[in-house]
Amino acid sequence: MSDDLRSAEFHFDSHPDTTFPGYTKGDTWNGWACPYFEREVAEEIADHYGEMHRYDNEEEYWAEYDSEEDIFLFHDTQGDKPRKFGPAEVEGRKLYPIGAYCWTWVEK
Repeated sequence: MSDDLRSAEFHFDSHPDTTFPGYTKGDTWNGWACPYFEREVAEEIADHYGEMHRYDNEEEYWAEYDSEEDIFLFHDTQGDKPRKFGPAEVEGRKLYPIGAYCWTWVEK
């Protein structure tokens, strides 16, 4: 693990053809990447999250951005409450650790 933030591309392990630009400090969780994203990219991930699960006919998966709390909410059928990802300040940048330490991200 490095203390320096660096740019990288990331994808869900199950969808390698769809990548998202983000940042990493080299952290991993069970061998998976723990990325940070700018808000615009986090919004793209939220859109993709719903589309990714519609492919599996699972329409109960969706994501939304709550501007009052400045968090992304990811809903699914596996839990009563959505997963929440708020911003983190990393090296002076406001970034969102969408899925860090809980999703299977791959760094390209």
